[in-house]
Amino acid sequence: MKSGWQFIHRSGCFALLCFPSQVWADGYFLQADAGRQTQGLVATMAQGAWNYGLNVADYEDGTSVSTSIAYAFPIGDIAMMKVGPSFGFQREDGAWSSPEPGIRFSVERFTPTSFGGVFTLAEVSTVESAWFVLGQLNWQATGLGLELSRGGSDNYSETTLAVSKRITDRPVSLRFGYKLSSEEVFFGLNINTF
Repeated sequence: MKSGWQFIHRSGCFALLCFPSQVWADGYFLQADAGRQTQGLVATMAQGAWNYGLNVADYEDGTSVSTSIAYAFPIGDIAMMKVGPSFGFQREDGAWSSPEPGIRFSVERFTPTSFGGVFTLAEVSTVESAWFVLGQLNWQATGLGLELSRGGSDNYSETTLAVSKRITDRPVSLRFGYKLSSEEVFFGLNINTF
């Protein structure tokens, strides 16, 4: 537990120093991916400074579910820091575990560019000692996106590379990607109104 708190403290200090105006944005993000062995759903919604999240992962040996509520703090013109309670549930061998309470902390930044934008995210949760980092490039004119992410917990570790393509002028994108650790191709869809 101590090392998790040290990571949270160091991440906040890193964000303050390294990411040189972030404002609250209302909206929602919904993403579903499906591969031969694993399926996942991510849903987030923001209203003002409040953020609500749900992650569901279904894999060969079970299911993992986590929920969170977070309050967002702008770090000047640098990034957005979010912190709040989270709860995790696991299903293995057909039985659900008791809810595990914890704290989730994240730092994110969107940087507009001449071609579109760059989105970066780093988060850690005391539930299952989970962590996740993401870097994403978006090209506004073509609607293309490229992302690289890495995540892990007490139960898994995965590196993912994905390409997305916005459909017409709607906030909907199709996704195609590859999970390097599990060697799995996946397809998906996301809706992003932020």
